[in-house]
Amino acid sequence: MAKARARSIPRYDGNLCAGHLLVWTWRKMVGGHGECPVLMREYDRLAGMRADALLAAFATFLLLLGRGSRRILSVGPLYCPELTTDEERMLRLIAAAQSGEGALAGAHLAWLVKRECQESVLKAVGNLAASLTEAGVVLPPVSTGTRAAPVALTMAKAEGWL
Repeated sequence: MAKARARSIPRYDGNLCAGHLLVWTWRKMVGGHGECPVLMREYDRLAGMRADALLAAFATFLLLLGRGSRRILSVGPLYCPELTTDEERMLRLIAAAQSGEGALAGAHLAWLVKRECQESVLKAVGNLAASLTEAGVVLPPVSTGTRAAPVALTMAKAEGWL
């Protein structure tokens, strides 16, 4: 019986991408499991000697994000592979801050955070973006796709219905 149970436990092989690690960390912290040894090992692998500073910057960002949020933010369950809308927006905010796209970061920030709290959250996300960059981690930029080609509108004459 114990052998069957041991085989059913999923094995973790490491090598999370940075975005997954950030979401996983947020979910663990919300669930009260922030001091997870696997999580600490992943931060050590990801950031080396800068792991503690990176984790502290992320924790500060999450604290300020939670305090200043416009509403209760949606965080997914620990082992769910899909992202919630708020988790995705959080990653997009960090990516925009890291790539220096202030207008895009401001738009994400305005969606997530009350106006009076935006300055402190923007500073925290800037510190987090710098910590990620120092650790050699760059979140992929958010692409909105290609624009459609312009289309000329023509006027149609309506007959018989007016």
